[in-house]
Amino acid sequence: MYKWIMAVFCGIAVVIGFGVLFNQISERQNQAVQEEKVVEIPDAPVNAEAAEAIYKQSCLACHGKGLEGQIGPNLQKVGDKLTKQQIYKMIQNGKGGMPSFKSSLKDDEISNLALWLAEKK
Repeated sequence: MYKWIMAVFCGIAVVIGFGVLFNQISERQNQAVQEEKVVEIPDAPVNAEAAEAIYKQSCLACHGKGLEGQIGPNLQKVGDKLTKQQIYKMIQNGKGGMPSFKSSLKDDEISNLALWLAEKK
C-alpha cells in the first residue's frame, strides 16, 4: 500500500512539474514575441544639434568624442550594421555593459539620437 501511495505522489509531482515547465516555455515565447515588435520611429528630420548634445551628455564617455569607441564599440558606421529601430531599442533598453536610457531620456530624444546614429555610414 505504501508503494502505491508513493507512486501516486510521484506521478502527481511529475504532472505538476511538466505543467510548470510548459507554462514557463510559453511565457518565454510570449516575451520574445513582444520584444521583437517593431519600434515606430517617426520620419521626422533629424535635429543633429540636439542629437549631438544628447550624445555628448550620455554617450561620449564610452563611445568617444568622434564615435570611435573607447569602452563601448565604435559607432562611426553603426548605420551600416544596425537599423534605426535596432539602435533605438539598444539606447532604450541597453545591452551588455551599456545601460538603459529609457528612464533618463524621452522617447523623442531617443528617436532623434537613433536617427542621427543611423545616418552614420
